[in-house]
Amino acid sequence: MKLKQLEGLLGGLTQFSDPKVELEQYATGPHIASRMLYTAENSFDDIAGKVVADFGCGCGTLAVASALLDAEHVAGIDIDLQSLELAQENATDLELDIDLIQCDIKNLNLKGLLVDTVVMNPPFGTKRKGADMEFLSMGLKVASQAVYSLHKTSTREYIKKAALRNCNAISAEVLCEVILNSGFWAETMSFASHLLCCGSTSKRSSISQSICGALSHKLETKGKASSLA
Repeated sequence: MKLKQLEGLLGGLTQFSDPKVELEQYATGPHIASRMLYTAENSFDDIAGKVVADFGCGCGTLAVASALLDAEHVAGIDIDLQSLELAQENATDLELDIDLIQCDIKNLNLKGLLVDTVVMNPPFGTKRKGADMEFLSMGLKVASQAVYSLHKTSTREYIKKAALRNCNAISAEVLCEVILNSGFWAETMSFASHLLCCGSTSKRSSISQSICGALSHKLETKGKASSLA
């Protein structure tokens, strides 16, 4: 899929009508989302054929982009049920098969490396200090290949050092810098996880089944988001 086509499809997604300030909800715009995922796929081969999880998926922009770029399996995780219902609407409109799970990332209890790649636009930690690192730490625990995450430019050095020192990342790289609608300068950062190689296609299929079993029942097209206690 061409970059312009991807951006155009993401531009048609339904976004938050009344974002929740306490959850730091803000839409990931089609411009940055398309380039973030297009780069992950075309420069690093981290999306197509991979099991991808979108942490704090909101209305599903990054999850949808992953599915459009031919991820083998996509799971979107968010604490807010209304956001997940929006994500379901967006996935259904584009006839995409995405699993959506209601769960607090802090309580995510996954044993082993169930996904290849984690993508996310996490809370920046402006409302609850440390929220950004909670997301990043969990992403690096469950991703066998890479984590792609948006962070405030002002926290760049702290994020990089913490990821390398405390979160088992073996590299941390800034891919691009943008200004968000919220007024923050932000940048996409890529983190190589603690294992760099993934299994065969058959292994990824079993991983895909495992994440569904661990987190949720498969969503029906018109079903509601599953809830993980």
